[in-house]
Amino acid sequence: MSLIAAKIIVTPTLMWAVSAAARRWGSLVGGLLSGLPLTSAPISIYLAAEQGERFAADAAIGSVEGLGAVTASYLAYAVSAPRMGILAAILLALAAFILGSALLHGLLQPDLWLATAIDLPAMALVVALCRPRTGTEAPVRRSRPPRWDMPARLAAATALVLLVSTLAPHLGSGLSGVLAPIPIISWPLIVFARVQDGVGAALDVVRGSAQGAFGVLAFYVCVHLLLGRIDPVAAYAVSIAVSALCVLPWLVARRRPRAA
Repeated sequence: MSLIAAKIIVTPTLMWAVSAAARRWGSLVGGLLSGLPLTSAPISIYLAAEQGERFAADAAIGSVEGLGAVTASYLAYAVSAPRMGILAAILLALAAFILGSALLHGLLQPDLWLATAIDLPAMALVVALCRPRTGTEAPVRRSRPPRWDMPARLAAATALVLLVSTLAPHLGSGLSGVLAPIPIISWPLIVFARVQDGVGAALDVVRGSAQGAFGVLAFYVCVHLLLGRIDPVAAYAVSIAVSALCVLPWLVARRRPRAA
């Protein structure tokens, strides 16, 4: 299979699987899965194949910075969603992403460990802010999504992968990395959950995405440390495995019945 064929087939397949999981098991699971490096991992692999392993390893630092900007957008949405309308909350989250990108990538020197130290507490704060209060959970309304819902998600996710991998030679490793973790899967889930099932469902997606982001962070750290030092297939296999292990406890905790 050629790289272009892989980009067109793999990405929409992953997007469809996450969207189907969200409909089957709820917004939180959908957010958890969408928080995994489902688009950023393929982008990193394509960058390594097309631009070289060193380029992809350097881009991983930019991706950790970009993940911090994504987390800033989740923070802004978590604070504003219960108080604002859909459009206002989304615009505030977008502004937070742009500002976060400028601060983390534009003003700070590329530093994997500094960016990691910023990301970790920010992601934990998002999880805490989006945790439903005891006794306040409203029953989730599951409405039928519009027909254009799934095609729109698949097209958006595929477009991001094609755009970043195609422009990578012109953007450089840093900016390519920053763009890789843009939550092209999470944000459609958040918006559709808000429209169809309310603020609580949207915050469930945000919480799941922030929990999944711990796995994304682990993926990028492993890619930067391993790529170029061991076989690239092994490097990505280990990185993806570590990412999944970071998310597994959240899924297990979610399935564990609560004490009465």
